Amino acid sequence: MSRIALVALLLGAPAAGAAQGTTAEMLDRAVHYHAELDVEREVAILRGIVSPNSPFIVTQEQRGLAYKYLGAALVVRGQADSGILYFRAAIERDPFTDLEPQKFTPKELAAFGEAKRLTFALGVRPVTPDTIDPRTDRLTFTVLSTHAAALRVELRATGASTMLPLYAGDNDGPRDLQWDGLLGDGRLAPPGRYELLVTGSSRLNERRDSTRLYFSLDQDHSPLDDTLPALRSDELLPEQLPPGMARSELLKGFGLAAAALLIPRTLAAAAGRSPWAWRASSPPPEWRASFTGNATARFRPTWLPTRVAARSAPPPTRRSYSATASGWPKRGSSSARRPGSVRERRAAHLGLDRCGGLGAGPG
Repeated sequence: MSRIALVALLLGAPAAGAAQGTTAEMLDRAVHYHAELDVEREVAILRGIVSPNSPFIVTQEQRGLAYKYLGAALVVRGQADSGILYFRAAIERDPFTDLEPQKFTPKELAAFGEAKRLTFALGVRPVTPDTIDPRTDRLTFTVLSTHAAALRVELRATGASTMLPLYAGDNDGPRDLQWDGLLGDGRLAPPGRYELLVTGSSRLNERRDSTRLYFSLDQDHSPLDDTLPALRSDELLPEQLPPGMARSELLKGFGLAAAALLIPRTLAAAAGRSPWAWRASSPPPEWRASFTGNATARFRPTWLPTRVAARSAPPPTRRSYSATASGWPKRGSSSARRPGSVRERRAAHLGLDRCGGLGAGPG
């Protein structure tokens, strides 16, 4: 189905082009006849173009141009009222329609002015594609009212409720309005579709009219470079720390580490001993054992010189006891006194004197 439609379109294109060319040629001949004041031939050609039964395709622009020259030809023929009607038809289709003083007589210009006074219409020209810099350039909108009117021009993004007023006041004829591409709050207008709304009311007959223009806005960004240029010294912020700060901090760390190693050795050398050796005034510790009832030994080091110095009383006199099987002296013997210290009682209980254990008695 799509192929058939495409073929039909291609086949119909030459015929449409030929028709367009024929209409354009007829308009050129009518303009030529108007310049030579051959009004009869001019009127015949123009009536054939604007007729509904015309076999040719006529665009809106071509139809408006035909109405314009047909109205001028009728004014020349003395039919001013009919000429004004055709002038008004041309203005309604294109409010920017105008007569050039170099090509038309004063009588034709007066009739055209009367047509503009009787017809109230607003117009806005299409926006020409362009690229502007909001800092220096402006986008120009051309609006028009056919005669004196109260005019208001507003701009907004499609679908938005906030309007940006561009003009509000009296107007008569064409007027150029400029926009810098910024919104009311000073921000750059975002990309999208925008609507230019033109409304107005006539000062002559209180008629109202409105027209709209839609256009698309896009932001053109310059491409980024692959590599960034080197920054100059004047483009850099001032440094908070000097360049040699890292080196000085590292040297401080080495100094503190060396001090932590040397201070203990220096103090020990001043005291006449090594900080890592046993104290010179104290012999190595002696390992002593304590026994429980099941003959389990527990060893703990004891600094004998310190213990001896801490005792103010002399050690008790060594005595020997003979232990019975129960570990205590026999009743009535010369050794009836119970051992005083815990060590003596444990030695007597285990019979270490008889067994040749750790020693003959507590020491």
